[in-house]
Amino acid sequence: MKPNKTQLETALAAAERLREADEDPEFVARSLIYLAGRHELLDRVFRVAERFVKFGMDESEHRELVRAIEAVRHFDDTAEDRIDLGLGSSN
Repeated sequence: MKPNKTQLETALAAAERLREADEDPEFVARSLIYLAGRHELLDRVFRVAERFVKFGMDESEHRELVRAIEAVRHFDDTAEDRIDLGLGSSN
């Protein structure tokens, strides 16, 4: 089931509290925080790809899609760095 905006914000806030208190032995909070960030980036890829399917793609649209895909790759490649800087659980 898809949570509404308020439910998602509440869950992310709770995940942050668990992470800050280092009370995430099953890595649920860490996973939720990571997946929420990744989802945000993949949503951008989806929106650009959807415009491509509907309207075709000029050079600027292509560049935007490439950048969106690169942002997802960078997010995944630097996930551990963000966690080490305190932006995710270190469990």
